[in-house]
Amino acid sequence: MTANAVARSLFSSYPAYRCNELGPKNCKHGLLAGTVRNLVANGNGLMRMEELGRSLEGRAINLISCGTGKRKVLLWSQMHGDESTATLAMMDMLNFLVHRGSHDRWADEMLATVTLYFLPMLNPDGAERVQRHTAVNIDMNRDARVLATPEAGLLRDTQRRLGPHFGFNLHDQALSTVGNSKAVTAIALLAPALDDRKSIPPVRARAKKVAATIANSLGQFIKGHIATYDDTYEPRAFGDCMQAWGTSTVLIESGHWPGDKEKTFIRKLNYVALLSSLFAIGNTSYQQTKLHHYSKLQVNGKRAYDIIIRDVVLIHPEGWSRTVDIGMMINPPENAAAEEVPTVTVKEIGDLTTHSGLEEIPGRNMHFPSGSISIEKPLPLDNFSPLAQALQA
Repeated sequence: MTANAVARSLFSSYPAYRCNELGPKNCKHGLLAGTVRNLVANGNGLMRMEELGRSLEGRAINLISCGTGKRKVLLWSQMHGDESTATLAMMDMLNFLVHRGSHDRWADEMLATVTLYFLPMLNPDGAERVQRHTAVNIDMNRDARVLATPEAGLLRDTQRRLGPHFGFNLHDQALSTVGNSKAVTAIALLAPALDDRKSIPPVRARAKKVAATIANSLGQFIKGHIATYDDTYEPRAFGDCMQAWGTSTVLIESGHWPGDKEKTFIRKLNYVALLSSLFAIGNTSYQQTKLHHYSKLQVNGKRAYDIIIRDVVLIHPEGWSRTVDIGMMINPPENAAAEEVPTVTVKEIGDLTTHSGLEEIPGRNMHFPSGSISIEKPLPLDNFSPLAQALQA
């Protein structure tokens, strides 16, 4: 069975294994820990869980392991507390491994050739606040050298102790497009550099092959919506450092999809990408993947907005008027736990035919006084009455 065939099987059977009780709004430490405990208990010895240590505020950081193979793989997610997509996909993966059917014999083969180590929610304090940084406002992904935060220290200690051959660094990224196209980036991949020269020793070459395998597999479902992430060397970042420490590491950035506000489809893509690539690592078939599947990917671009209102008439008191588009971004709430009125920021007005919106709304030639729209000024959607009317139409 090929990695592409495994990916197709996973894509079609995914609804049966999705952990429906977990979503981005409730992906907090307590519920996640309970889900993990239940999966471990129902696995009849398939999985093991150990507490690695505690976050700064005392929340347990757990490592879940399974498989008996000689190739060790470490997967970590949510070192940025507000990036839960891959954490949720990890739970779906564990649910699949526990409850998979007899037709999924490839999974038995995989678990005989790899040992998997899952480290979900590395930043539980940030997750509790739905914020990127740790409890002391340090970006953990810029703490790989100094290890000022206890959470970063746990990740480094785990890598040193296990010596994984492969690693998956799992994140969510800002709204992006594939290069200068209008195609929204669903998934971005990167085999991070390990030095300023961006050299390609065997450890990084293996990571590029795994990334190519993922791009090839996902291309069956989202062709034209896969990008690569900026490969500028960052000596403080864990992906770059893991590569230098001898773990062939792939960064997967969860992007966006039109009409998918909770990233349900992107979560599914993570699930498919990770399990199918783990299969390819297990039987070493990733080595036969053509590198061009990765090397031809375009770098993330910036030609998308959360909302574009198409074809509105902008008017000026002097008598000037033109048909334009309005591109807006939705602002995250300052207090994620509170029920706040959404705010938007108008980023651009004019010809946006080269851009796409996750949501595109026909303006129906509605007239807007030019003085009623401010650029780069966050305003409650309710106060932006003409836009609010268009959005609600």
